[in-house]
Amino acid sequence: MPSNPSPPTFPGAKHMRIAMLSLHTSPMQQPGSGDAGGMNVYIQNLSYALGALGHEVHMITRTASESQSLQVGEGVWMHEVQVAAGQALSKEQLPEIIAPAVQEVSAHLQGLEFDIVHAHYWLSGMVGLQLAERWSAPLLVSMHTSAAAKEHESGIAEPGNRKEAEKLLLADCARIIANTPVEAKQLARFYDVESNKLDVVLPGVNHRIFHPDQDKLRRPLGEDDLHLVYAGRMQPLKGAHLLLEAMGIARRSHPELRITASLFGAMSGSADYDLESLAKKQDLSDVVRFYEPLEPAKLALVFANADIVAVPSLSETFGLVAAEAQACGTPVLANAVGGLAYAVNDGESGWLMPEPDASLWARRLVELAQNPDEVTSAGHGALEHSGLFTWERAAVATLASYRIAQSQLQH
Repeated sequence: MPSNPSPPTFPGAKHMRIAMLSLHTSPMQQPGSGDAGGMNVYIQNLSYALGALGHEVHMITRTASESQSLQVGEGVWMHEVQVAAGQALSKEQLPEIIAPAVQEVSAHLQGLEFDIVHAHYWLSGMVGLQLAERWSAPLLVSMHTSAAAKEHESGIAEPGNRKEAEKLLLADCARIIANTPVEAKQLARFYDVESNKLDVVLPGVNHRIFHPDQDKLRRPLGEDDLHLVYAGRMQPLKGAHLLLEAMGIARRSHPELRITASLFGAMSGSADYDLESLAKKQDLSDVVRFYEPLEPAKLALVFANADIVAVPSLSETFGLVAAEAQACGTPVLANAVGGLAYAVNDGESGWLMPEPDASLWARRLVELAQNPDEVTSAGHGALEHSGLFTWERAAVATLASYRIAQSQLQH
């Protein structure tokens, strides 16, 4: 064996044309509204990063309106393909249109040949299985969330047909890209996925937008407080109610402490999830404000001017909000669930709660309000930890997974 062996090479190592499937939500949709969240940010930014490396990326989503295609970045296109015209379908109804989606996407992109199909979430994966076969390309899947892991962490039941579809999808796809080692272990455990089929690619942060050097923002509730920010969809799984309940407990036990919060997001799903009424019930109306979702640049400004960003999710595959907040030099308070246990460096860049319990959260809020130096120190740790997460690094790691899938297909 030579002392300096050559690095491995993969057949077809060239610039690729990539189909990036996101059936149920557009990568261009405002995060924090509807079904849009971290996955939308992930797909959009990964696509831009791949385009910047010279590859051709076609993001594909479903629309009830007229089909249209638009170039949105260097080497990156957004295709909105009309499926089930004029019908506003819930995420739960979308499995009914998998077959029509395959037909319409194929017709809309007729004449294009793809080297890679990368599907995001199980619905897109089911469409991707058929498209990959038509295009003679390997299918890679990023789940972002799985039914089994979600049920295990949150106790919220998922439809049985979803779990069966996920099992089929994960067995039949070429490779699986997990967001963290935590997610990879969950997929191996709950779906019997072999470890050699799994690649871990940490999501990134757009550090040109999310950084600590932002303008000074006047706080809506005064300066002399511990100010928390929540950003995400307003649904039980994201846990904003847990934050409000904890603030109520903290206020009743330590009325001399001023803890305030700004919550940014839109209702998603459950119509009876009334956070404003909960805030009133907890006697927090004077210290809590609710706002609509913000575009990234404005959200970065809000993060940089907060003392702490709260991520009280009951289940989270990664938690991009946590990574973006830390890139702004702001520590994160979160539950130790899923990828959050990896996204936050407990005790250094923020604090992880062992379980989603309002009393535990209240106790931690009181401790932090009484010890502002601990918050400041964690802010420095947050900025350092955020260096792990870049989209350029994510794109390079994703390409490595693509190359392996191509090599396996050719053999």
